[in-house]
Amino acid sequence: ASFINLNGRSLMKKYEGDIAGSPFKNENWEKAILTLYKGKKTSQVLIKMNIENNELNYKDSSGKEFIADPRQVKRIDYISFYTKDSLRYTFKNGYPAISKQDTSFYYQVYIEGKIELLGKKTKYIRTYKNDVTGETTKEFLDAAIVFYVYTRRSMEEFHPYKSSILTVMRDKEQAVATYMSDNKINLKKTSHLIKLFNYYNSL
Repeated sequence: ASFINLNGRSLMKKYEGDIAGSPFKNENWEKAILTLYKGKKTSQVLIKMNIENNELNYKDSSGKEFIADPRQVKRIDYISFYTKDSLRYTFKNGYPAISKQDTSFYYQVYIEGKIELLGKKTKYIRTYKNDVTGETTKEFLDAAIVFYVYTRRSMEEFHPYKSSILTVMRDKEQAVATYMSDNKINLKKTSHLIKLFNYYNSL
């Protein structure tokens, strides 16, 4: 694949000192297909998704590591990297700016269709201090996932409560409420949310 259009920039040392854990969603290099803003798709590319700073690291054909320009890469489809719910990881940007995220921010995509369920997946660095020795240690930790729903009209933060569901899906409120009851949907489970959103998008 040609990597010229990715406008990659060379890696710069960002993390200083020893930090336990990893800033990456996938610690190992994984194969993915990248969709560019001009509509073209790459062949298989080795990537790592840094979710601490929301950057896409990739290797070019010579094996050199770069950070992709998010204005060039719109979508990341992992080939064989799955969530615990057996959902293949997909990240995408280009959504309306909201909170501290601009249009270049990559969200994990759970559901696509007339209404999309997205997740803001991040990590942060936590510092611990030993009260006895005074030494400090640092560790990468997963932040709580923040859900968003996107329609052609809007982008908004989403809290998985029944009232929120019925507000988002108000045009099919009765059908959705019946489906939730009949299928014992547990809104605390991401797999159940995916099932519910798939059902709504099929109506």
